[in-house]
Amino acid sequence: MGVGIPTASAILTALDPQKHCVIDTRVWATLYQLNYFEQEKESFKADDYFEIIKIVRKMAAQTNFSPSQIGYALFAYDVLNREGNLHS
Repeated sequence: MGVGIPTASAILTALDPQKHCVIDTRVWATLYQLNYFEQEKESFKADDYFEIIKIVRKMAAQTNFSPSQIGYALFAYDVLNREGNLHS
């Protein structure tokens, strides 16, 4: 209570980067661009974190990167490739 999903995911990631990643608008946007989701989002619920972490953990299992590193890469991709403003 009182902590949003992005903040909670950051805390979990700091505590266990081999198991968690930070969820935020940029990570969701990159996964949306990769056709994992049907719509963009700017606010998140716990179920959204579970959807993202499932995808990120699968990506991590297929590579030599941790879930936290995959999350940071998804964030960076949006930073480098976004056209227009982050929030409409």
